[in-house]
Amino acid sequence: MFEVIAVGTVAVDPALADALAEELVLASKLLADLAYDLGADEAVLRRHMASLQAIDQVTQTQLAVAAALRQLDRTGELLAGVTLEDMKTRLGRAMAAVS
Repeated sequence: MFEVIAVGTVAVDPALADALAEELVLASKLLADLAYDLGADEAVLRRHMASLQAIDQVTQTQLAVAAALRQLDRTGELLAGVTLEDMKTRLGRAMAAVS
């Protein structure tokens, strides 16, 4: 038997939350590797610096979501672990709307 955690109106199996978090971490690594490879070419780096920085923002967001998924059973600590201020604000508003 497994424990189910209620989040808002959705119940999430902790094993599923952990598996989803791992998928996000893997996707983040793939994107980070892509950005590194693209950034190694000076011409690409000069022309696409903003886009490469956006890829970094996406990977940070994915890692923050993964960390939040791993903390679902401690919802009081969920937002404390989010380090991206914009994302923290959006999640706070969403959680307040559910409460």
